[in-house]
Amino acid sequence: MLRPGPIQVLPPLNRSADEASIRKIDAAWSHAAETKNLDGVVAPYAADGAVLPFNAPIATGAGAIRQVWSSLISKPGFYLSFAPTKIVVAKSEDLAWEVGTFELKLNDAQSNPMTIPGKYVVTWKKLDETWKVTADIFNTDK
Repeated sequence: MLRPGPIQVLPPLNRSADEASIRKIDAAWSHAAETKNLDGVVAPYAADGAVLPFNAPIATGAGAIRQVWSSLISKPGFYLSFAPTKIVVAKSEDLAWEVGTFELKLNDAQSNPMTIPGKYVVTWKKLDETWKVTADIFNTDK
C-alpha cells in the first residue's frame, strides 16, 4: 500500500522580480547607449556573450562586443534608445528572453540625419544572481 510522503512546499516563483530586474538593467543599458557610455553599453553582456548586429558578422566575447559597440557609437549623428515590449522569465528562473524595439539615429553619407526604427531579441542568463546578456540580435525595419 502506498503511503503519502511529506508534502514538499516549493518557494514561490520570483519571475516578476526577475522581470523587474531585467527591466532595470535595460533602462540603464539604453541610457548608456543614449549617452555614448561604452563601458555602460557593454556591461550587461556575459563574458562569453554574443552580438549579432545587422550587416555584420557575429561578435562573441567581451572584446569583440566592445569593438562592435565602439564602432557603432562613433558613427556621426549616433543616438540609440531601446525598450523591451515583452520579457519572459523561464520557470527555472535562470533564463529569460526579451523582444523589443529601438530607434537609431545616424547621419547619412551627406551628413543628413536619418532615423532608423528596428527590433531586437535578447537572451538573458542569471549568473551569480546577476542577469547577463548571452545573445543580442538586432535588425532594422528599413
